[in-house]
Amino acid sequence: MIAEAAEAQAREAVAALEGAFGPSPAAAMTGTAPGRCTLVGEHVDYADGLVLVCAIDLTVTVAVRPSADGHWHAVSAGRRVERDHPAAAGDIGDRLFAAALALRQRIDAAVPPLEMAVVASLPEAAGLSSSAALIVAAMISMLRREGRALGADDLAAAALHAERELVGVPCGPLDHRSVVSSLENAALLLDCRDGSLERVGWGLGGVVLVACDTGDAHDVGGAGYAERRRQAAEALRLLSAASYREVDAEWVEAALEGVLQRRARHIVTETERAGRAAAALRAGDETRLGELMTASGRSLRDDYEVGTPTLDAVVAAAVAHPGCLGARLVGAGFGGSAVAVVVEGAAAGCRRAMEAAAARVGEGRPRSWVLRPGPGVAVTAADVVR
Repeated sequence: MIAEAAEAQAREAVAALEGAFGPSPAAAMTGTAPGRCTLVGEHVDYADGLVLVCAIDLTVTVAVRPSADGHWHAVSAGRRVERDHPAAAGDIGDRLFAAALALRQRIDAAVPPLEMAVVASLPEAAGLSSSAALIVAAMISMLRREGRALGADDLAAAALHAERELVGVPCGPLDHRSVVSSLENAALLLDCRDGSLERVGWGLGGVVLVACDTGDAHDVGGAGYAERRRQAAEALRLLSAASYREVDAEWVEAALEGVLQRRARHIVTETERAGRAAAALRAGDETRLGELMTASGRSLRDDYEVGTPTLDAVVAAAVAHPGCLGARLVGAGFGGSAVAVVVEGAAAGCRRAMEAAAARVGEGRPRSWVLRPGPGVAVTAADVVR
């Protein structure tokens, strides 16, 4: 099913490329990458934390071919851009062209100016890692065009370099690692201190994830996200610790106060919750997993203060719905999506309740999906990911 959907999306991306830029004697190459859904472990990937995360069955596909005129071209959802350079310029080409620059810089790939088209089932700006998926999908298509292969860790590092250093988004490694290294029907427990990961089988029969995009704008590179990163760093400095992994909640309560205490408390307790959530998943304990997801959501709302009235309303509607085991915002917050873990038979009703809450409180157009853990590109693009 996943492979068939990817093939159909690849054909659509090639058609979009030809529709936008006309026929070409050069063959188009495609790459597809999934989004990701954090179960527990938000806003700790840049603070040496633990994150329980899975790739999902919503994807981005990028089709590429050499440019006919030596310029860089891109088309995505009706938006077009043309440039004579690939450096970031604040438009839809930034991440696509950064993928090419990163491959040039990190593996000396001879990526020429390209024409590129994007097709996706994964929504933009919904907190489901569309940015990382876009970069990784672009890199897969370019590696196929160049006849090159990369190790999974090297690919994730190159994608992170593209987004953080070349585009300028102060993100951590979570999204890129999960997009690359996830397995089908499994989650990853990612240790952001040393980069190690453990694959945890899903083991929850009859349980699915429901995600609702509130329609409120979400931007991981925004001012609120950058401010939280600064506050996390300042709190760690005041704790006189080299890493948050050396700190416990009692230390935070004794050494800090006010905003910085709340920020540090979230980071420390969220890493503890992620470890416990992985244990619940291993044990097939969906009730405990749901409780930990809800507790994570409260911490994100109250201590890290990245919720919005719409997200709060959507989470509350999900938790109140029979058959929902737990819910929280997903991604960096400040808009975007909420995710719930739900008994499969209750998924349709939970979707309706979440969308209704978003429509009642917010100003956007809510959408929702049933999500299942899916494979990363190390599985789906094994021809170019070692």
